[in-house]
Amino acid sequence: MNWSDLGLSPALLELISKAGYATPTPVQEKAIPFAIEGHDVLASAATGSGKTAGFVLPTVQRYLGKEGTFILALSPTREIAQQTAAVFETFGGPLGLRSTVLIGGANIRAETTALATYPQIIVATPGRLVDHLERGNIWLDFIQTLILDEADRMLDMGFSEQLARITDQIPKTRQTLMFSATFPASIEKLARQVMHQPKEVRIGATSEAAPKIEQRMVRMREEDKMNEILRVFKEEPGTIIVFARSKDRVSRLWRSLHSRLVYDATYLHSDCTQAHREKALADFKAGTYRILIATDVAGRGIDVDDVAHVINYDLPMEAEDYVHRIGRTGRRGRTGKATTFVTDRDREIVKRIEKIMGTKQAEREQNSREAGIPVAASSLDAPFAPTFGETDGLQNADESDSRSGGGRSARGPRGDRSARAPRESRSPRETRAPREKPPAPVIDPSKPRVVISLSSKSNAQGAAAVAKSEPESGSESS
Repeated sequence: MNWSDLGLSPALLELISKAGYATPTPVQEKAIPFAIEGHDVLASAATGSGKTAGFVLPTVQRYLGKEGTFILALSPTREIAQQTAAVFETFGGPLGLRSTVLIGGANIRAETTALATYPQIIVATPGRLVDHLERGNIWLDFIQTLILDEADRMLDMGFSEQLARITDQIPKTRQTLMFSATFPASIEKLARQVMHQPKEVRIGATSEAAPKIEQRMVRMREEDKMNEILRVFKEEPGTIIVFARSKDRVSRLWRSLHSRLVYDATYLHSDCTQAHREKALADFKAGTYRILIATDVAGRGIDVDDVAHVINYDLPMEAEDYVHRIGRTGRRGRTGKATTFVTDRDREIVKRIEKIMGTKQAEREQNSREAGIPVAASSLDAPFAPTFGETDGLQNADESDSRSGGGRSARGPRGDRSARAPRESRSPRETRAPREKPPAPVIDPSKPRVVISLSSKSNAQGAAAVAKSEPESGSESS
């Protein structure tokens, strides 16, 4: 199908040609005609499938030549809001449609001044829009089209209350366009609340989110991650995005890499200032930095076409976030790679990921053999052997398995027992001397604390104990 078959105006078709959009994607083919006709549209498609243009083009078409604020587009993060506004500017700006962006971290007085000019399009994060509503800077009585972009992520980030407040102030007779990469039950519930007989567009299942991405999971101990990520950096010449589970983990990982002379990396999380976020993302896009370390919240706003490799340094809390993460690579017909570091405590989330991705253990082992990866490194069901002792934090994942000989470690919690006589060689009446209390260990500050990998037998109780002993990471917010 060609763009001319979708009912778009000649002026828009000319702008589409200038933007280099050759042919519409499947989600654009199905969603654009419905949206132009004024229907509510509930669309689900993979990250990088062209959803943004899928709602921008028909919206621009419907409001050409109209004056007043008629369009409200909500985005979960600042970066996504800015990128959505940029697409509106690309196709609406030359045709006389003006837009403004309302995001946290920006100058609220400048935003208020922009709102006073009555732009046709407002792109905002829910929290910032509610802030303007409370200040009396904006009214939503004349909004005719409501766009919810990345709706699943907005719900995951806890914006349900803000969304309810916003939708209550918009006229009930309106068009609602909801686009999402995943389609959980919470999205269907939200759709029933805010939409009227929507036309559903579902492009593929969630398992098809990354059909051109080579995925692999590498099993390792926590202390082996640094060595493995340095190896991937050395082997991968292209751009890389690394995901960590919290803001603190992102900062610490960046500092650790910097101390190891990895200077072509920058970082992004929600505690960064707006100026830092914009500069980090711009520098990454421009190639000033080859590596970007980010959290899930910040990472959802990264729209870079040529990312070669995504590394999950930590697994996400939700399986759906894995789909969004790896969707940063393999975009717009390109191929990509996704490598995930898996520890023994990640078993449950791995099972959930495999369920939505349609990956089975046998398939994973076969892929590992074909790629030359030892099955022991990729198999997630085999237990880790308990290991004790100091580590320099730079051990290779494959070496860590061979170090234990594929079974129990030669070392135990009381040190090396190899010098002790076998049990059967001792006399039953042999009197043993009382054990002396071992001297206090000398702690080397340059080395991390001892890491204990739990066996499968004690995994349920032990994992809870380890998790309880570790400090909790702060939650993300936009």
